[in-house]
This record gives sequence, C-alpha cells and structure tokens, in this order.
Amino acid sequence: MNLIIDLTPSEETRLSAAPKQSGLAPAEWVKKLVEEHLPALSATDEDALDAELRHWQEQDGTVLRPHTPTQTLFAQWAEEDARMTYEEREAEDRLWEDLEKSLLENRLP
Repeated sequence: MNLIIDLTPSEETRLSAAPKQSGLAPAEWVKKLVEEHLPALSATDEDALDAELRHWQEQDGTVLRPHTPTQTLFAQWAEEDARMTYEEREAEDRLWEDLEKSLLENRLP
C-alpha cells in the first residue's frame, strides 16, 4: 500500500532529520514507526492469513512447506552462515551486490 501524506515544511524538516540518527531512509523510518504502532494480529487473524496463503500456494502449484517460526529460520540461517568459508561469503556478497545493482538499473522512473 502506498500512502501520500501532506506535511508542513516543519514536519518535513523533522522527518528528514529524524531517520538520519538511525541510519535509515525517511520511508524506511516511517514504515518502522508505523509497524511499531500497528495492533498485533490475533491468533485467529494469523490462522486466516495462513489459510489464505496455503490456498494461494495450492492454486499456484507452489510446494507447500510446513509452518516454520521465523526465529527458527533465523537460527538456521545463522548456523548456515557460520559454516560458510571466506570464499563462499565473498561469493554470496557479490551475488547480492549484483542483484541490488540489477534491481536499481531496471527500476521504473
């Protein structure tokens, strides 16, 4: 969802200055601020979202995977990263740099 918010010059100045302290772009900073103030999803809402996702996956023929908690995924990825050699890390960094470069080059104006 994209929102357009009219700000006064004073608000715009403050919005430009505040994210610099955290090292984020203004849009990222505002998104983080909004996320912090959104109400949490109830278990029922999460179940409904999971059901909808599974329905879409079945329609698309996407391989269904069991639900894995995010914390478990982060721990798994950290373990995988810890086992990487220096050369593998360098290759991974180059891969992500190339991807970012390609995305920026192909952005619509």
